[in-house]
Amino acid sequence: MLWDETIRQSILGRLSGYRYTHTLGCERAAKWLAEQYGGDVQKAAFAACLHDITKRLSRDEQLYLCDKYDIIPCDVEKVEWKMLHGKTAAAIARREYGAPQDVADAIAYHTTGRADMTLLDKILYLADFIEDTRDFDGVEPARALAKKDIDQALLYCFDSSLSDLVERGKLIHADTIAARNSLLSQGVTRAQP
Repeated sequence: MLWDETIRQSILGRLSGYRYTHTLGCERAAKWLAEQYGGDVQKAAFAACLHDITKRLSRDEQLYLCDKYDIIPCDVEKVEWKMLHGKTAAAIARREYGAPQDVADAIAYHTTGRADMTLLDKILYLADFIEDTRDFDGVEPARALAKKDIDQALLYCFDSSLSDLVERGKLIHADTIAARNSLLSQGVTRAQP
């Protein structure tokens, strides 16, 4: 995997404002989680730097990238089009930065999760949720759980996200339900932070 400071600076140079600050926070959290849980620190950092590379794009720009990279949005993504940034960022990661498949997959699923998540998937999803610039109800319990058990932290994050989506009347991606159900079927239980 080709990942060095030059590539990192190239990626970060495409970001600005909050997205830049959030990405650095996500990178720090991903590296810490990888160290904590025996993951690949370089892959975690690479995925974190690229995870929101297309987030600022408009609906039309997201759909253009979907067409360009043969990404077929599901019915939920057609309505909740901001979810597409995971898949379009994964395509950019693969094509422009030579990201290996596991890094691209973690990027693609960082907004929704998926069934049977890999350690890298879990690290990026959780890092995006708990990074140190985040400030919302529920982030502190997620951070506390992340120090104890990555799967319990993920379950908490999925439950928190699902509650928020229901409360706001948003569509829920099938991958998020599958991710939560997968954790439960593996015996992960809810825990207090």
